[in-house]
Amino acid sequence: MNLILPYIIPLLPIFTRGFLLIKFRSQMKEKLSDREKDKETHRIYIMSLAGFSFSALLALVLLDAKFQKDLQLSIFYLFLSFLGYLFALNMQSYKEFWWQDQLATAATELGSLCLVLSIIGILLTNNFNRSFALSLSGLGIIIWLADHLFRIYIVYKFRKKKRK
Repeated sequence: MNLILPYIIPLLPIFTRGFLLIKFRSQMKEKLSDREKDKETHRIYIMSLAGFSFSALLALVLLDAKFQKDLQLSIFYLFLSFLGYLFALNMQSYKEFWWQDQLATAATELGSLCLVLSIIGILLTNNFNRSFALSLSGLGIIIWLADHLFRIYIVYKFRKKKRK
């Protein structure tokens, strides 16, 4: 189980957004207003983080082979982060419905979670003091999780209110 868990954690936003898609499936077919689409703002945000993910991935891949073995999980997370942001960027071009917006949001959340996880993967290598690494890792997860749960709560509350 311990070998699989690091590869499942990045799917958390997919599961939580999937819950919203299923719970409010009848509302997910509603069209987004132009204000809700806000494609340009989303593109700018996503492109900057996709570029960051790509640059970090490239830097780790180009490291000396003896360091790459310890950073394999971080490389995996950065690759997923880049793919998540790339997918979300592509979704901005044609999103019209709520379900597409939730899918794009899940992809950006996957990207941001994987950025945090890649940093944790680097911290948890033997190069850092264990207490320091665990403290920063815990802080990173708490901040990401609090933001994610708050975003889920906002959509849930909005959709539930709209259902009435």
